[in-house]
Amino acid sequence: MVKKIVLNFPKEATGKPIASQLIRDYDLQLNILKAFVDDDVNGTLLFEVSGSEDNIEKGIAFIKKSGVDVKEVVSVIEVDKDRCVDCGACTAACVVGALDMDENWLLTYHPEKCLECALCIKACPVRAIHTLI
Repeated sequence: MVKKIVLNFPKEATGKPIASQLIRDYDLQLNILKAFVDDDVNGTLLFEVSGSEDNIEKGIAFIKKSGVDVKEVVSVIEVDKDRCVDCGACTAACVVGALDMDENWLLTYHPEKCLECALCIKACPVRAIHTLI
Protein backbone atom coordinates (compact mmCIF):
# COMPACT_ATOMS: atom_id res chain seq x y z
CA MET A 1 0.00 0.00 0.00
CA VAL A 2 1.17 3.55 -0.76
CA LYS A 3 -0.17 6.75 0.82
CA LYS A 4 0.76 10.41 0.41
CA ILE A 5 0.97 12.15 3.76
CA VAL A 6 1.59 15.73 4.83
CA LEU A 7 3.25 16.30 8.20
CA ASN A 8 3.19 19.69 9.92
CA PHE A 9 5.90 19.91 12.56
CA PRO A 10 5.54 22.46 15.35
CA LYS A 11 8.78 23.84 16.76
CA GLU A 12 8.61 21.42 19.72
CA ALA A 13 8.49 18.34 17.48
CA THR A 14 11.49 19.14 15.28
CA GLY A 15 14.77 17.37 15.85
CA LYS A 16 13.22 13.99 16.59
CA PRO A 17 14.28 10.98 14.46
CA ILE A 18 10.73 10.31 13.24
CA ALA A 19 11.66 9.20 9.71
CA SER A 20 14.26 6.72 10.87
CA GLN A 21 11.85 5.27 13.44
CA LEU A 22 9.17 4.80 10.75
CA ILE A 23 11.69 2.90 8.65
CA ARG A 24 13.21 0.83 11.48
CA ASP A 25 10.27 0.19 13.82
CA TYR A 26 7.39 -0.03 11.32
CA ASP A 27 9.18 -1.41 8.23
CA LEU A 28 8.01 1.48 6.06
CA GLN A 29 9.63 3.01 2.99
CA LEU A 30 9.57 6.81 2.71
CA ASN A 31 9.87 8.93 -0.41
CA ILE A 32 10.14 12.63 0.46
CA LEU A 33 8.33 14.66 -2.20
CA LYS A 34 8.51 18.15 -0.72
CA ALA A 35 9.87 19.73 2.45
CA PHE A 36 9.77 23.23 3.93
CA VAL A 37 11.16 24.67 7.18
CA ASP A 38 10.48 28.29 8.08
CA ASP A 39 12.59 30.69 10.16
CA ASP A 40 10.84 29.66 13.38
CA VAL A 41 11.81 26.00 12.72
CA ASN A 42 8.25 24.93 11.98
CA GLY A 43 8.22 22.42 9.16
CA THR A 44 6.02 20.82 6.55
CA LEU A 45 6.87 17.54 4.87
CA LEU A 46 5.05 15.79 2.04
CA PHE A 47 6.03 12.19 1.47
CA GLU A 48 4.84 8.87 0.14
CA VAL A 49 4.88 6.03 2.61
CA SER A 50 4.90 2.41 1.44
CA GLY A 51 4.29 -0.68 3.50
CA SER A 52 1.54 -2.85 4.88
CA GLU A 53 -1.70 -1.09 5.73
CA ASP A 54 -1.36 -2.11 9.38
CA ASN A 55 2.20 -0.75 9.65
CA ILE A 56 1.24 2.51 7.94
CA GLU A 57 -1.60 3.02 10.43
CA LYS A 58 0.70 2.21 13.37
CA GLY A 59 3.31 4.59 11.95
CA ILE A 60 0.75 7.39 11.63
CA ALA A 61 -0.34 6.83 15.23
CA PHE A 62 3.32 7.06 16.31
CA ILE A 63 3.76 10.35 14.42
CA LYS A 64 0.66 11.84 16.04
CA LYS A 65 1.94 10.83 19.50
CA SER A 66 5.14 12.73 18.67
CA GLY A 67 3.15 15.98 18.45
CA VAL A 68 3.10 16.20 14.67
CA ASP A 69 -0.07 17.00 12.71
CA VAL A 70 -0.72 14.31 10.09
CA LYS A 71 -2.95 14.68 7.04
CA GLU A 72 -3.44 12.11 4.31
CA VAL A 73 -3.46 13.71 0.86
CA VAL A 74 -6.61 12.59 -0.91
CA SER A 75 -7.31 15.40 -3.36
CA VAL A 76 -6.84 14.71 -7.04
CA ILE A 77 -6.04 17.19 -9.77
CA GLU A 78 -8.18 16.95 -12.90
CA VAL A 79 -7.70 18.57 -16.29
CA ASP A 80 -10.93 19.42 -18.13
CA LYS A 81 -9.91 18.60 -21.72
CA ASP A 82 -13.00 20.42 -23.05
CA ARG A 83 -11.76 23.69 -21.53
CA CYS A 84 -8.01 23.12 -21.95
CA VAL A 85 -6.44 24.94 -24.90
CA ASP A 86 -3.08 23.13 -24.56
CA CYS A 87 -1.22 26.40 -23.97
CA GLY A 88 1.33 24.77 -21.63
CA ALA A 89 1.20 27.49 -18.96
CA CYS A 90 0.60 24.87 -16.28
CA THR A 91 3.70 22.92 -17.27
CA ALA A 92 5.93 25.80 -16.20
CA ALA A 93 4.36 25.72 -12.73
CA CYS A 94 4.70 21.94 -12.37
CA VAL A 95 8.23 21.31 -11.09
CA VAL A 96 7.81 17.52 -10.91
CA GLY A 97 6.67 16.98 -14.51
CA ALA A 98 3.16 15.77 -13.73
CA LEU A 99 1.99 18.03 -16.55
CA ASP A 100 3.88 18.12 -19.83
CA MET A 101 3.35 18.50 -23.55
CA ASP A 102 3.41 15.39 -25.73
CA GLU A 103 4.99 15.15 -29.19
CA ASN A 104 1.83 16.70 -30.71
CA TRP A 105 1.93 19.66 -28.29
CA LEU A 106 -1.08 18.38 -26.36
CA LEU A 107 -1.17 18.55 -22.58
CA THR A 108 -0.59 15.24 -20.79
CA TYR A 109 -1.26 14.68 -17.08
CA HIS A 110 0.71 12.05 -15.12
CA PRO A 111 -1.19 11.67 -11.79
CA GLU A 112 1.43 9.31 -10.33
CA LYS A 113 3.95 12.20 -10.36
CA CYS A 114 1.57 14.83 -8.97
CA LEU A 115 2.34 16.38 -5.58
CA GLU A 116 -1.07 18.05 -5.53
CA CYS A 117 0.50 21.42 -4.73
CA ALA A 118 -2.16 23.14 -6.90
CA LEU A 119 0.27 25.55 -8.55
CA CYS A 120 -1.03 24.39 -11.92
CA ILE A 121 -4.54 25.51 -10.97
CA LYS A 122 -3.30 29.05 -10.39
CA ALA A 123 -1.25 28.99 -13.61
CA CYS A 124 -4.07 27.88 -15.92
CA PRO A 125 -5.40 30.96 -17.76
CA VAL A 126 -8.65 29.24 -18.82
CA ARG A 127 -9.30 27.53 -15.45
CA ALA A 128 -9.31 24.06 -16.99
CA ILE A 129 -7.52 22.50 -14.00
CA HIS A 130 -9.24 21.88 -10.66
CA THR A 131 -9.28 19.50 -7.72
CA LEU A 132 -11.96 16.86 -7.41
CA ILE A 133 -12.16 17.35 -3.66
